[in-house]
Amino acid sequence: MTEFLDSCYEVIKVQERSIADTINSVDLMNVSDITEKQQIVLIGAGDSYAVSEYGKWLFRAIGLNAISLSPPEVIHVPMDSDTVVIGVTASGRSLSTLDALQKTRAKGAKTIVLTDDPEGKASEETSNLWVTKAGVDSYNISPASPTTTAMAYLLTIAAEIDSKLQEDLQSDIKQLAKIGKNMLEWAEREGKIIARLVAPGPPLYMVSDGPNHVAAQIGMMKFNEFAVVKGFAALREDFCHHQNLSIDDGDQALLVSGKKEPDDERYMKVLTEVLNMQAHHIYVPEEFGLKTALAQTIPNSIALQMGAHFTVRRYNPKMEWFRMPHAKAFRIY
Repeated sequence: MTEFLDSCYEVIKVQERSIADTINSVDLMNVSDITEKQQIVLIGAGDSYAVSEYGKWLFRAIGLNAISLSPPEVIHVPMDSDTVVIGVTASGRSLSTLDALQKTRAKGAKTIVLTDDPEGKASEETSNLWVTKAGVDSYNISPASPTTTAMAYLLTIAAEIDSKLQEDLQSDIKQLAKIGKNMLEWAEREGKIIARLVAPGPPLYMVSDGPNHVAAQIGMMKFNEFAVVKGFAALREDFCHHQNLSIDDGDQALLVSGKKEPDDERYMKVLTEVLNMQAHHIYVPEEFGLKTALAQTIPNSIALQMGAHFTVRRYNPKMEWFRMPHAKAFRIY
């Protein structure tokens, strides 16, 4: 493998400890940053948009008013001093997120930056920093640990807020802090299975819903970053209504579930026997002891990171960098 792919792999493997490190580092006094406001708006781009979607699911599940926006969309939503905006940017340098933070602060909103780099440019846009412990040396590779540690940070905050889910969320936080080694071993096995299934050419659909649709979004981004196969995140029900109509024999799908559900077997049979797709079902092992789909999303995200990584190792092991000039086509940093 190239140095680039080696570095990408290490940023996946470090999640064995970085998720626990982040959970244990969260300042629980930060809970008041959001509970005192009437509206929570999460923003981010790329992987950070998936994290903002995850935060939306988390906070809405515990009864808070939360929405997720792509940074340019903030102009369409009324905000004032009763709004808190959480800008997610692992490296602290996303230009669209920086611009959105400035715009929302001008409206009177309180701003928080969720980042892995407290020295990043985004730190200048707020006095409220939520800092993850991703354990990475560079942000110029395929994001992995910075994404899931941001999710773990938000999960830890949500688990401190009184709700019907609080007991389960607190249990899940304790489990995630303990199962790092087993979680990464499972994710690597799943990743290798995915890499044996996926082939260049046909599109790859990652099908899910609810919080686990965030894992599908992350998987889509990882496959697109490595440019071996075109990845698409599909909502489970929507796939039944329109995407299924465009499927050709040999197209590829990954069904992503938090846990194995009774309807999953029927759904997989439709994918493989009716639509003639190459398909695999990803779901979190019961022995991980994770009670909520919100927590189960994290190991599923890692499994899809592994799947994309082992796929590029199989088909383009000499990959040196992201595709140019595509990577610089839009000025994002």
